[in-house]
Amino acid sequence: MKKKVLTTLLAAAMVVSTLGGCGSDDGNSGSGDSSGSSSDAASDSAQASGSGEDSSADASGDGEVVTLRIVDWESDVMNDAMQDAFDNVFSVAHPNIKVEIVRGSYSDYNQSLRGMITAGEAPDVFQLGYDQACSFYRMNLLTDWAEKVAQEPEFVESFYSGTMQGWQYRGATYGFPSLVNVYGVFYNKDILANAGLEEPKTGWTWENLWSYAETLADPSSNKYGIYGLGNSVFDIANISTAAGGAPFINDITDTTAVTVDDKFIEAATKRKELIANGIIPQTSYDGGNQQSMFEAGEVGMYYYGQWEIDNLLRSCPDLNWGYVATPQGSAGATTTYDTVGWVSPRNLEHPEETWELMKFMSGEMYESVLKVTPVAPCAHKDYAGVFYDAVTAAGHPEAAEAVRDMMSVETKNGVRYAADWAGDASKVWDEGYNNFLDSKADTDLKELADKVNEVISANQ
Repeated sequence: MKKKVLTTLLAAAMVVSTLGGCGSDDGNSGSGDSSGSSSDAASDSAQASGSGEDSSADASGDGEVVTLRIVDWESDVMNDAMQDAFDNVFSVAHPNIKVEIVRGSYSDYNQSLRGMITAGEAPDVFQLGYDQACSFYRMNLLTDWAEKVAQEPEFVESFYSGTMQGWQYRGATYGFPSLVNVYGVFYNKDILANAGLEEPKTGWTWENLWSYAETLADPSSNKYGIYGLGNSVFDIANISTAAGGAPFINDITDTTAVTVDDKFIEAATKRKELIANGIIPQTSYDGGNQQSMFEAGEVGMYYYGQWEIDNLLRSCPDLNWGYVATPQGSAGATTTYDTVGWVSPRNLEHPEETWELMKFMSGEMYESVLKVTPVAPCAHKDYAGVFYDAVTAAGHPEAAEAVRDMMSVETKNGVRYAADWAGDASKVWDEGYNNFLDSKADTDLKELADKVNEVISANQ
């Protein structure tokens, strides 16, 4: 019964473009008005009714097979690889557990999952971005795995440092990271060589990048020195924290305050100067064709996520390109925090079996899956090497090194707000901030931060 209802709920919806390869909408590390998919949060009256007696088990008696069901947004190719891993690895080790991916399409992924949970028809495990998951945390709709984590601490210790922070909220552990996005600089080797520039290496600085961009830019023909570099508050914070500044948001999943300090203003002022001098685009620039411009060999540098590596390998075999980690600041390296992961609804009928599956899906599963679809490294250190090896074998060891280095960075900044008040915060921040960057107004950014904090306080 449950399988039929769950499939009907999924098939009834239209297709949505979510994180697809776990990439963000525009390749930039978030935007000031972005709240991920948590902006469509259901009302606070929603209650999780769990799996009920008509659960996802084919049979619940001792020695009988339990069927656990999965919902995600991955491609058919990745889902085929995942199902193969379930059938030929996980279920071989756990013969009493069968795993089934329920395929469907979603007009509103978050709302569909909340509806399934409140109806008692939720899958046993489903995929979310950490920012999407935060609305589920606040509504208490998910299983808290903190007790299991305390019993098996080596499991979470196997993840790259900092990658768990998006899946923990007020002492609870609601999920586990799977794939990780990192954002670095793609470069055209031929264009750089023609401009007399050496290929950038890990450890280069933001000042190095600005120097490269100034060399490559041609303001007279509206040609910028680097494309894809986001101008959001989160992008600026990634630079200011590398210079020793305070994080813009005080907590990735439970933000109660934002901070604009002198280092942030310094980084924003530098960005303002670069825009005014025609080195990088204005905030209103339409970047819809940036990716195609780089793939066509028309631009020298392009800031984008690692998932483009797989696309370049498949689609641009003649392009002479490289990839380098995000530049460092005077205080060291920082990177953007952007993960997707796996969660379970509250009141699981088979928590022990689901726990075993969660561990497999957050690690060992990717040993075979990433060989088929190497779009991103996984957060589990023991299996992330599959991605690095695939990229190296394809002839781009520098790209593998860049991603590995960014995965190892300790200081991670949120890619966007993960809160239902994100839209209200954008209303008081975006116009004045963008006018500052575009030299249209001498906005006091600290005053804007105070207004955002008022919004946050009003929503606590």
